Amino acid sequence: MKPLRSERGQSMIEAAMTFTLLMIIVLGVIDFAFVFQAYIEVVNAAGEGAAYGATSLAAAQNQSAISAAALGESNSTHCTERVVTSGTSVDSFGYTMVSVTVQCQVADLIAIPNAFDQISVSSTAVRRVRE
Repeated sequence: MKPLRSERGQSMIEAAMTFTLLMIIVLGVIDFAFVFQAYIEVVNAAGEGAAYGATSLAAAQNQSAISAAALGESNSTHCTERVVTSGTSVDSFGYTMVSVTVQCQVADLIAIPNAFDQISVSSTAVRRVRE
């Protein structure tokens, strides 16, 4: 039996649709990897800033030095904007605690209008200050 004329390009259409779907999945995985790498760097930066602030009470109150220590650890090229905030508090046992929060805006690899323009990644590290 002779195939119908309308089915001649069917395999090419199926290949194009499969390739498009496969590329969207691959780019989504790569995009997730960029966000995950930025998250790991933000966690490390917050820990480094908190470790610096925990060295002494004077260091815990020096927000510019804590910010410099945290940003010195974070060298991500995926972050478009980094914000470091820090503060001190006293816990229920009377120890002074330093808290460092690092926030990072990660730009998407796949530009989908009105979807995820930028993803915000943040981490907070809390350490007890040596007195």
